[in-house]
Amino acid sequence: MKAEERKEIETNSMVLAYQKLRQRVTGRTLYYVIGVVLVIVAGILIYRYMTHQSATARDAILLQLDAADTPEKLKQGMEDHRGTLYGSLFKKRLAEHELLNEGLPKLGTDRMEDRKRAAASVEAARGRYLELTSELKQKEEPALVQIAWHEAGRAEEALVGFPTTDGGPDSSRGNLDKAIEYYTNAASIFPDSEISKSYKAWAEKLKANKVQMIATQKEIYKQAERPVLPPLTKDDPFPGLPGLPPPPKTELPGAPKLPAIPGDPKIEVPAIPKPADIVPPPMPDPKKTPEPEKPTETPKPADPKKTPEPTKPADPKADPKAK
Repeated sequence: MKAEERKEIETNSMVLAYQKLRQRVTGRTLYYVIGVVLVIVAGILIYRYMTHQSATARDAILLQLDAADTPEKLKQGMEDHRGTLYGSLFKKRLAEHELLNEGLPKLGTDRMEDRKRAAASVEAARGRYLELTSELKQKEEPALVQIAWHEAGRAEEALVGFPTTDGGPDSSRGNLDKAIEYYTNAASIFPDSEISKSYKAWAEKLKANKVQMIATQKEIYKQAERPVLPPLTKDDPFPGLPGLPPPPKTELPGAPKLPAIPGDPKIEVPAIPKPADIVPPPMPDPKKTPEPEKPTETPKPADPKKTPEPTKPADPKADPKAK
């Protein structure tokens, strides 16, 4: 009985609450509620639309970055998205191309012009990586900043000992102290990771062997310079190296003459007539028609000889001697 009374009381209380709410939500209050609901729904739709458009634009930029396979396309992407994270990604890709494709692999070639172009590519990559260290925010993109510091140190280290264009043989396009600084900055990001520890160990190794490292780099680039041989001439087909005396000219002995064989007859080979001495046969005159040849008479067959008749054997009765 008490349960039924309790249920009836709850039902009545819900009815009373609904009636009170209906009385309050009338007139302007109802319009306010409907307006708030519409604003919330519109905000949700606008947010979803903007999110979709942003994702579409991001996908288009990533496709452009993936299709940029030449320096010109990468530079165009940098200009199109300058000041954004995507522009920094284009710059990073361009720096990687200059350092790993056009720079380091060709820095030790024999030709001076090729080595100069490779050094210029390494310098350009170093400048772009240093720009990335200031463009990217370490708190937002720490991994990219670490890569930029490490690659800048790598480019700086590769240019140590490479002579400058206007300087002498003791000049250098790279500074080992700056390379150590860049490696140290890369090691300070994620200091507990193994890769950061390896960066720090390498910086300490360069610092401990600084003098030997610089001397080794200078010797490497000095050995890469090859002397340019003079062009071949008719008088001296085998010239020596610049700064060295020419090799002595030696005459090679001629072929030995074979002794004459006694009794060896001399065979005279007739001279081959020249084309001018060969007289072609006269050509027939096309105006004169040749006379038809007379048919030759066929010989008559010879008369067959008469074969003699065979002799008849003699009759033995007529011959008296046969008896």
